[in-house]
Amino acid sequence: KPSVAGRAPPSRSAPHSLIPMVMVAPTPRAGATRSCDAAGARRRLAAALCLAVAGSAAGSPTLRAQSSSSALRLDWEAKGHSFFDGFDFYTSDGNHGAAAFVSSLQEARAVGVAETTESHAILRAGMASRQHKYKRETAKIGTKKAWKHFLAVMKFSHVPYGCGVWPAFYTLGVGQPWPMGGEMDILEYVNDQGSMTSFHVGRECKLDPAAVNKYGSMPDANAFENGGQQYNCLTKYCDTCKSLGCAPNKGPHLTGQQWAGRPGALAMHRTASFAKIFFIPEAEIPADLEHGEANPDGWDRWIIAYYPFGDSPGCPDADNIMAPQRFVLSIAFCGDWASKVWGKSTTCSRTGPAHNATATEHKLKIQAEQRQCRAVDPLHEFAPAEDCCTQFIADENHEFGTDEYLQQSAYFKMSWFKVFA
Repeated sequence: KPSVAGRAPPSRSAPHSLIPMVMVAPTPRAGATRSCDAAGARRRLAAALCLAVAGSAAGSPTLRAQSSSSALRLDWEAKGHSFFDGFDFYTSDGNHGAAAFVSSLQEARAVGVAETTESHAILRAGMASRQHKYKRETAKIGTKKAWKHFLAVMKFSHVPYGCGVWPAFYTLGVGQPWPMGGEMDILEYVNDQGSMTSFHVGRECKLDPAAVNKYGSMPDANAFENGGQQYNCLTKYCDTCKSLGCAPNKGPHLTGQQWAGRPGALAMHRTASFAKIFFIPEAEIPADLEHGEANPDGWDRWIIAYYPFGDSPGCPDADNIMAPQRFVLSIAFCGDWASKVWGKSTTCSRTGPAHNATATEHKLKIQAEQRQCRAVDPLHEFAPAEDCCTQFIADENHEFGTDEYLQQSAYFKMSWFKVFA
């Protein structure tokens, strides 16, 4: 979908043979089972339709009642050598990009995309694919379980960044086709653009401006692309639509490199009435998180985004605006967003093959003998041989030093990931 501001919303594509368990708290919802994976909040209609309901055969979800006290107890965790055991590996790329997603943990370890130690886990960009032209090995993983009400916390010391890199950490509703079950983008960006949180849903949901700004000024980063509408979470992607979801965020919007230099914890708290996104600097991470309990009631100073569904008359049925959610981590390349905006970055347009700005602006063909490239929108044309981003990421002739570049920058390094309920 063309974007007024140049930010192409990505598509979420279907996962590779996944039926997760669903842990729901506290009230069972009809049809709350699971949906296919959708790859990157920045999606496309065709890929979104791919998110057909895939979990109806899984039966009714298991119910877990939430404790009446404010403290939440540890329900699930990923850490150490078993970090990836609670995840499935997805192979589809609905973003028309340069990612060759590995299909299993065994494959991920074999090609160097995933590694674990006693203290941390790493998910990284791999080498150029030997099987798929114009693609590079990488990973997209999603939790086997999903939760209705929860506090999820990921402690990290590094996140991926770099030209051509499209990392994402997000939730995805199960049991309903995208975007009906909701999707919360916690961290996502491309190239050297800033990250922001955003929420996407397939029905009317307009957040109340006064409620949104309860914890400080949180302008809607999608307002311009939504034709001036503020805090409209309804999401539809098409050539004539202007419904890209809501994105209340405290500024500034940090780039991936800036996030990588700020170790700490990213967290999401979902209750029957709201969703809060937090960033907690490493030195301030509450000690109780290490001991199996958490009380986010005192975390308001760390809020970076607030979604007050229950205090917003324009967002009815706040508890069900989000289906049970699973968590997805992905490192993608190029595609509908990173390729399209390549020329808007002074850094990236000077990286890799010579960028022909005139050819980008007028969509002129680039001949091989010119040894140039242009920024291609792969949603509208298939031209990987001309696309700057794809040429840099694939680096077939090892001209650009991409292997070394990505090894140094394009990886998640995580101490643990915990879900409290």
